[in-house]
Amino acid sequence: MELRQLKYFKEACELQNFSEAARVLHISQSTLSQQIKQLEDELDVLLFDRIGKRIVPTEAGLAFLPYAVRAIRDAENGKQIIRDLKGIETGVLHVGVTYSMSPLLIAALGLFSKTYPKIKVNVSFGTSEELLDRLEANQLDFVLSFKPEGVSEHMETMPLFSSMLRFIVHCSHPLAELSSITLKRLSETPLILPGKGFATRKRIDDLCRKHQLELTVGVEMNDVHTIIHTLREGYWGTILTQAAVRGEENLVQIPILCADKLTSQGFLFWAQGDYRKKSALAFADFLRKVAGGEERS
Repeated sequence: MELRQLKYFKEACELQNFSEAARVLHISQSTLSQQIKQLEDELDVLLFDRIGKRIVPTEAGLAFLPYAVRAIRDAENGKQIIRDLKGIETGVLHVGVTYSMSPLLIAALGLFSKTYPKIKVNVSFGTSEELLDRLEANQLDFVLSFKPEGVSEHMETMPLFSSMLRFIVHCSHPLAELSSITLKRLSETPLILPGKGFATRKRIDDLCRKHQLELTVGVEMNDVHTIIHTLREGYWGTILTQAAVRGEENLVQIPILCADKLTSQGFLFWAQGDYRKKSALAFADFLRKVAGGEERS
């Protein structure tokens, strides 16, 4: 049993198509099929049911998959330990970040890259759910996100800062002069909100359910930066954390009158039990310095 066979098996399980898996792995389909067949022969069991062009993991394949993933992860961790023994002057760091956390990332990224200019940083944006799934699949070194409900027990967290939810409008908006806004008036205001899957949206939806509130949502987007840009038209308002609009000019942050605690906590997420690269730990130190351990405004 070879490590590359386990990687081929894992990719085929995820994509359920040999042609697509071979394309992603940059090998021929015949090579992939041959390696999977050798693995099945060694285990003396079928790992896939072939249904036309589609493949479906068998019961044995599904049972074997967690062990294959673990073996791949252990091998990668072992290689990283050896790299780290040589120092952290080179290498690649894979970072996942939600859109609303980008101001924090940008500030830390500048400090990190000046200190470690030879380390390449790959940044992936997405929703909290998407990024935490990728972290659990060992595709990212860590994730920056607000903490959504139901986070996997396989995640470890490091708190970075807290930030309040605010009603956000452009200075040209008719409500820009308000010192605060009630839930009732908020419900009557045309809003553009983050899409499902964002931790901030989950907080908003929870607030609405609790207070039996129906918001006037005209647009949903999965890109917070585009939401912020759209506010410049002066028609829409939104609900975001203060951290998401930090440094944005001509935006007004209006407190929401509500007895509920509208604070969101920003975290750095690690996959539990995984080896942490020295470069990832160094980046985490810069994140802590930028966040300052204080509530961001």
